[in-house]
Amino acid sequence: MKVKPECIACIFERANFECDLAFFDEAKKMECLAELLKYVSENFKTGTVPAKIGTFRENLIKRYNSDTDIYAELKKKSNEAGLNLLPVAKDFFKNSNDKLEALIRILSAANTMEYGVKDHTYDHLTFHRVFEEILNENLNWEAEKIKSAISKSENILYLLDNTGEVIFDIFAIEELISMGKNVIVSPKKDPIINDVTAADLKDLGFKSAPVVPSGSYIGVNPDTSPKKFLDIFWDQKYLILAKGMGNYETISDFDEKFKNRLIYILRAKCQPVATNIGAKKGELVAKLV
Repeated sequence: MKVKPECIACIFERANFECDLAFFDEAKKMECLAELLKYVSENFKTGTVPAKIGTFRENLIKRYNSDTDIYAELKKKSNEAGLNLLPVAKDFFKNSNDKLEALIRILSAANTMEYGVKDHTYDHLTFHRVFEEILNENLNWEAEKIKSAISKSENILYLLDNTGEVIFDIFAIEELISMGKNVIVSPKKDPIINDVTAADLKDLGFKSAPVVPSGSYIGVNPDTSPKKFLDIFWDQKYLILAKGMGNYETISDFDEKFKNRLIYILRAKCQPVATNIGAKKGELVAKLV
């Protein structure tokens, strides 16, 4: 996926949100945003993947803030919110006649848990009230093709996205393993936005499946990903479940290489992603390449 004119406002809205988390000093915030503005003015052009600029923004703010994970506190609160809602997801799954559809609904609904996306408002209290409603919203997917792809696949590479929703990812991963799937889980190596890192998984006590980080980039960038990850990523015997918009933004740029072995699962929280993936803004989406 390439940048659209609307992306520029989102890039800076998130930058402002993150600078408020990172800096008490307004002068430092201004200096950081000015440097970002210069980079965007030179790199915001047709053919650029939004996550490339987003990754620069994250690394820039970390550099100005001595590599501190500015989302650390919000990540903890998100995981607590996820744990509080997990019983709702488990009941929804238990009472569903179609377990694979239930899992897809839980995972796409959980992708609501995101900060700093323009025109997408998220807070834990509101999400707790509406989560069950979201689970029953329209799901944009080719049901039989996606269920068949999952049913037939013995090996799954599961690309994680945000903290908070990772609580539901872990539930889904354990259910997939109980179905006889060999699952490899891929978080981030180092903090980048509010994405799950290998350290975050360890803090949650996750031991259900092997963990192979994809790198320290929003989504997946094969030019910077570790070889161990890429060996699995390119392996034709793995079905890839790619959570969230960052993974969609990056992998969709070369996803013709993954025909019939890549499923995007997300909530289309911004119009450019929604348009590109063929959904309505705000819709739950699962798409088999």
